[in-house]
Amino acid sequence: MSAPARQPGEHPVIWCMMMHVTESVMRWVRRHRPDGNPLRRRSDRLESAALLVTVVLVLLSVWPAAAAGRQSYEHALPALGDGRREVVATLLADAPVTRLSFGEAPRSEPAPAHWTTPSGLERTGRVMAPPLARAGTEVRIWVDPGGLRVGAPPSPGDLRVTAVATALLLVLVAAVVAVLGFAGFRLLLDRGRYREWEAAWSLADARWRRRRSS
Repeated sequence: MSAPARQPGEHPVIWCMMMHVTESVMRWVRRHRPDGNPLRRRSDRLESAALLVTVVLVLLSVWPAAAAGRQSYEHALPALGDGRREVVATLLADAPVTRLSFGEAPRSEPAPAHWTTPSGLERTGRVMAPPLARAGTEVRIWVDPGGLRVGAPPSPGDLRVTAVATALLLVLVAAVVAVLGFAGFRLLLDRGRYREWEAAWSLADARWRRRRSS
């Protein structure tokens, strides 16, 4: 038997938060919508226009950001087929350790090893070994077509994640720049509003003084 559905009143905190967000959004829409309200000042209309431009610029940044993410993916795609192969390397010495009074502690340093390339050549180099590994331990490494040790190739999933992260980062940068521009423009408008308020209060004060003196 399924549990009865919860009513909104059963979670007053969540319900109040939802109502607050809804009221804030509606208040924001009423403030900036072009409704021809005669009480709106010229600065209010300029602010609404600047906000619209900000939103449009952020939306327009999505396309070049997606293109940049796709280019990043295609640029890294050849790394999947560059001939890297995984081989087994054998340690020639114990993994580096630090001698302590109570024993040994592993050090994050490579150890000498040798391996055979896919073409049959013998190679020697230094590889990262497991902590406290002894000589003769086998370690899997990646090599290029020449047999030199390289890093593991990225997976298709890694490339997709990098491409999406690149696109999101560019959209975020565009949004930050646009919002900062809007904030700066609004600051200029607010300064003009403050000057208008001061002028209006000065005029009202002068009229009030003239009425008292007459």
